[in-house]
Amino acid sequence: MTLKQPRPRALALVAALVLVQFAAGCASPPPERFYRLAVAAPSAAAPGAATAGDGPVVTVGAVTLPALVDRPQIVTLAAGSRVEVSEAHRWAEPLRFALGRVVAEQLAAALGTPLVYAYPQVAVADAAFRVTLNVQRLDATRGVAVDDELLWTVRRVADGQLRSGRSHGRAVPVDASYDALAAAHVEAMAAVSGDIARAIGELATR
Repeated sequence: MTLKQPRPRALALVAALVLVQFAAGCASPPPERFYRLAVAAPSAAAPGAATAGDGPVVTVGAVTLPALVDRPQIVTLAAGSRVEVSEAHRWAEPLRFALGRVVAEQLAAALGTPLVYAYPQVAVADAAFRVTLNVQRLDATRGVAVDDELLWTVRRVADGQLRSGRSHGRAVPVDASYDALAAAHVEAMAAVSGDIARAIGELATR
């Protein structure tokens, strides 16, 4: 019995499949990129600017995050109820530390004092006010909007007097990049920090 020889077209198809599988096996994953939440640096100090001895000492405690975003990967919203967790785009530091640091830096600017510390930093003096933050949502759609909502509490250490609230910040990224997304989160958090700064101001004058 004579065996049929493979047709040239069949041989070409098999060769193409082998090449595709080889290429898939050799393809390297995209490089990981890391992002931070960066507050814009203040302009050069003017006469009368706050110094290390000005203002109350404020501490911002550890931030509580929803499990959905409490991870190194950047999470964004997609169509419908889908979310996208990017393995290639990650936060450069734990998000709960980054958000606390951002709020601390924004409070320092709003209150006119450098003496605002974010967990796990240690205050150089006894704190006059302690701030706690509980993130309810940290929604982000690339190129569309960032919506951040937090519960917060300010406690005056001397007598335990409290102020608390729920604040919402929204910002529109300048484009669909992850850099723009990170910047929009910082912009949205400014509204939250402003509410907290006003609460501290009220407690400081009562």
